[in-house]
Amino acid sequence: MLRAENHFPHVFSPLKIGPLVAKNRLEVAPAEPFLCTRDGLVTSEFIAFTSSLAKSGAAIVTVGDSPVNQTYADSNHYVVNLADPLVSHGLFELTDAIHRYGAIASLELNLRADYLPADLTVGEIHEIIADFALSAKRCVDGGFDMLMLHGGHGHTVAQFFSPFFNRRTDQYGCKTFENRCRFALEMIDAIREEIGSGRALEYRISGDDMLGAEESVGIDEVLEFAKVIEDKIDLLHVSAGNLYNEKACRYMIQGAYMPHATNVHLARHLRPHLHIPVTTVGSFDMRLAEEALANGSADMVAMIRPFIADPDQIKKAYQGREDEIRPCLRCNNCAGEGPRSMCAKPLRCSVNAVAGRELFFTETPPAQEPKRVAIVGGGCAGLEAARRLAQRGHKPIIWEKQDHLGGSLKVAGSNNVKGDVRRYAEWSIKSVEHDPRIEVHTNITMTAEHLSELSPDAVIIAVGSIPYIPDLPGITSEHVLLAEEADLNPGKVGATAVVVGGGLTGCETALMLTREGHDVTLIDRRPQSYRRGGAMAIAVAHSIFLDEGGTILYGGNLKEVTKEGALIAWADGAEELLSCDTVVLSLGVRPCKGVVEDLYTVCDETYVVGDCNNREGNILAAVREGFYAAMNI
Repeated sequence: MLRAENHFPHVFSPLKIGPLVAKNRLEVAPAEPFLCTRDGLVTSEFIAFTSSLAKSGAAIVTVGDSPVNQTYADSNHYVVNLADPLVSHGLFELTDAIHRYGAIASLELNLRADYLPADLTVGEIHEIIADFALSAKRCVDGGFDMLMLHGGHGHTVAQFFSPFFNRRTDQYGCKTFENRCRFALEMIDAIREEIGSGRALEYRISGDDMLGAEESVGIDEVLEFAKVIEDKIDLLHVSAGNLYNEKACRYMIQGAYMPHATNVHLARHLRPHLHIPVTTVGSFDMRLAEEALANGSADMVAMIRPFIADPDQIKKAYQGREDEIRPCLRCNNCAGEGPRSMCAKPLRCSVNAVAGRELFFTETPPAQEPKRVAIVGGGCAGLEAARRLAQRGHKPIIWEKQDHLGGSLKVAGSNNVKGDVRRYAEWSIKSVEHDPRIEVHTNITMTAEHLSELSPDAVIIAVGSIPYIPDLPGITSEHVLLAEEADLNPGKVGATAVVVGGGLTGCETALMLTREGHDVTLIDRRPQSYRRGGAMAIAVAHSIFLDEGGTILYGGNLKEVTKEGALIAWADGAEELLSCDTVVLSLGVRPCKGVVEDLYTVCDETYVVGDCNNREGNILAAVREGFYAAMNI
């Protein structure tokens, strides 16, 4: 791997972590890809996914949240179950794959429970500690070099230190600081006894639980606690937030509306006072990682979503090609959906269609017979198809009706709360325009006759969709805008606005308008219970919108637009006129079926991808379908 001028000198410097030496300052943070068996045994799919992370060049690869007892495992399937005595067999194969690429293999030990510390007897507390210790032993048997004890995010270990959760009055309670630390100290000692001095131990903590309550745990108490445990651990991993509180949860897995390097100030506060290295985590990329290390905020930077989005990011940065790194959207599709009691979906990434499918696409298969492929539409799906076709050795030719590439992807990125989408759109367009293997034609509306004259070997139709506009009285009024029009030119929106459509796009537009100073009411036709049922991205977007001064009304449908505003019909049959200057529509999209039907029969090998093939209308679906078409040709 040739090294260009080193723009990341701190990232690419080694770090001593207890008995280990990390080859650089990057750690793959723990995550749950849900690729194990239902009962928590390692699968080939899980090994392939983890191998891609190790192959990235990161110094540490941390396997995510792994249950230490069967009760937790029974409520959280498809992740590593450390309660199973047979789990070490698969873990050995997993660590073998990690070690192949010179990375340190680590695993996060955790316990989530539906009880609080006060619900436990002293004997049950000792059983929990024993569960962690036995799990650590199984990890040692499985070949791990390092373990991470999860003492943050409001999980069981963190609860013992928190007066907000821990109402015990005995030696494991919170009457004294010594008692608050007791559970964690006994846990660390038990784990250390099993792993010995030859393996490293990392402790994960919320530098601030962000609960905003009188009994919340803030950075000063965390520092005091860190000083108590630092002689027993080798690395302190500083996150933030609490999984069990909607507002605090956003600091754990930051969405696109949160700042990058969200929690770095917490690590910066702790590091000067400790003699062990400190890890920071929370919406980093390579540039921000270098910055945090260079200014002394942290000794190590952990991230997971950027590695999923582009497993080659370290190699590209090392070779001076950081502008080629595929950006992460922070959309959190990779974080899974729904409560843990439901069947979790295998990990998928909106911008990297290989993620979670590594077993089937370890290498991009070269074309057996190079073909000329006409791609009608240069939006998200068409651009993905073109890149993948070129990689395989085909000859992709894009035909775009507008004077630029990007389609609705570029429009979506115009919303100023969606900087991550804008960066991805810019990368996607640039990667195609700068690829000499891809031919691009703009300002051309493709017809069946023209396509037939071109005689392509295969056709990919990626003509996108159009916004859905209901046939309602007043819908064509001048004070009615589509969400994309508002995104492109918020100045067209009056001082007060009603955004109709509480999905992700509608909420993002509403949030943008609120931040621009508009008084915004968002109408969601679904009941409020919907966002509590597992649509995490929407729930977080709604929460932030409300925090920033917006109003959400649930269970309503637009019935009419009047000069005064929007007439809303509620679920109980009542109607209400909401006065506003502007009505903004975000009611989904409809495929461009007419164009598809016109072009579909021209070529025997034809694929329909992206928004024109479905109503999902999102980047994940568009990238997936463009990728599959390119792989199938």
